[in-house]
Amino acid sequence: MKSIIICEGETDFIFLQHFMIKANGWEDRGKSEDRKNPSFKPDVKDSESRDFFKGTDMLTIISSGGCGNIKTVFEKVVRKNQNEIFDEERYSKIVVLTDNDEDGVEEKFGSDLASVSETSAKILNNTWTDLSFEDMTGTPFSSKLLLLIIPFDEHGALETFLLNAVSKQNSYDAEIIKKAKDFVGSADPEKRYLTHRGFKTKAELYAYFSIRIDYSKRQVKQRKEILTKIPWEEYENIQESFKELRKL
Repeated sequence: MKSIIICEGETDFIFLQHFMIKANGWEDRGKSEDRKNPSFKPDVKDSESRDFFKGTDMLTIISSGGCGNIKTVFEKVVRKNQNEIFDEERYSKIVVLTDNDEDGVEEKFGSDLASVSETSAKILNNTWTDLSFEDMTGTPFSSKLLLLIIPFDEHGALETFLLNAVSKQNSYDAEIIKKAKDFVGSADPEKRYLTHRGFKTKAELYAYFSIRIDYSKRQVKQRKEILTKIPWEEYENIQESFKELRKL
């Protein structure tokens, strides 16, 4: 079985790789050359793609290069499925993950994804939807779609969700996170640098990381190394919120 996760940007892309490996047993078997040539990479600016394996199953994770590209990437996945004539070459399960950063996100993305897949079904957050298609020969086939808008219960981004998960499980770290948020909230009063709400949530996450990482082991330079230092798969709230990903 082949599955695919479409997410927004770099933070989501890094987190999902780490989480699917650690929490759900997927393996990154690719050689460096394989990673440069994933099984499917949409022709979209700033998009990245990586393949993972579990037994005979394959999972592709795609960063769409930004929220505005998600609909385009989803459409390319649907068209790829329709251009295949063998079921085993199609993505039977498709996940779209995006930030809950404004009012009406569920309605907007639900409408966009329904329009692309030409379904009358109402696409809801954290719920699998059955989609029906025809391939180039007119043969019907189906795929399942899961829309994940994170966090579920408030406005924010994946960064907000991760910090909340840590705060709920560890009171000491919760106080550090509070202080990090207070600092970020007051450090740039003229908004010369934190010009977008998304920049602020990322700054809060990395302000916490600057305290949380283990400096005694080695200097951590790259964002990927920082983000994967914390065992997110051990946090109960994260396990619960991403439990549907176990079905891939």
